[in-house]
Amino acid sequence: MSELSIVIVNLAALAIAYLYIYPKYAGNDVKRMAWLDTAVGGVALLVLAPFNWGSPSDYTFIAFDTSWWIFAILSYALLELPLFYFYVKARGLGPEYRNLFKSSGGFTEMASEKSVRKQLSDTKWDGLRTRGALRFLVFGTNTTMIVGTIFLFRVGDNGWTALLLLYLVAIFVFWFLLRTAVRLIPDAPDSALDERLIQERNSVYHRAYQYLFGVSAVLAGALLGYSVTQDLGDDSDGFNYTLPLTWPQINAIFWLVFGYAYMLPSLIMAWRESRRMDRK
Repeated sequence: MSELSIVIVNLAALAIAYLYIYPKYAGNDVKRMAWLDTAVGGVALLVLAPFNWGSPSDYTFIAFDTSWWIFAILSYALLELPLFYFYVKARGLGPEYRNLFKSSGGFTEMASEKSVRKQLSDTKWDGLRTRGALRFLVFGTNTTMIVGTIFLFRVGDNGWTALLLLYLVAIFVFWFLLRTAVRLIPDAPDSALDERLIQERNSVYHRAYQYLFGVSAVLAGALLGYSVTQDLGDDSDGFNYTLPLTWPQINAIFWLVFGYAYMLPSLIMAWRESRRMDRK
């Protein structure tokens, strides 16, 4: 596909987003709009991938050549800027965005008070809150993350790498289902929860931090071990190291850390809920 074709797909995605999706499903909720925007951009990339995968890096963005996916992301962002400005201006969301960036919890409290209160009384998704469904979500999420990481490390940089997009879709689907199953409690602000739920949420984050610390320690230890083994080689100078990582392998590391960083609190709460059901 040419640059023009990518721009047309991006324009179509943005038109649907700003004329239908954002007004209907986000409204004035700036946090929900941010996540919907990420999803819309991801779908646009997913649509473009089969037609552009393996194309040479000769897509011209303003004054430099780049690969198709970087061109798609940059052109999407550039096209969205005026639409975003007019959407925010028309709805008077300037103060909401300023408060979002001023708030210390703006990026950790990903659910609004209104959406949390709605989930706490919601029964539409109770099928996700049974013992079997909660355990399926926990095991399914972990299996997807582990299998996806191993696949990306072993696949090499070839046509099979396009399956990365399916992996990303699976991550976001599990993330959405997990958050819904635990009623957004791990992402909720204090004002939406009572004292018991605040303690539960804080306990979940404490446990998630411990797990992330363990994973980080293993990764840091592996990196240190790699440097030591390289130093033992006859041709090592003791200062310079080469890490031959492919693009899929970089994605494997990024999405493993990023995905677990966001999903661990919900995973832990879902597992605890399923264990409580065992004792009833």
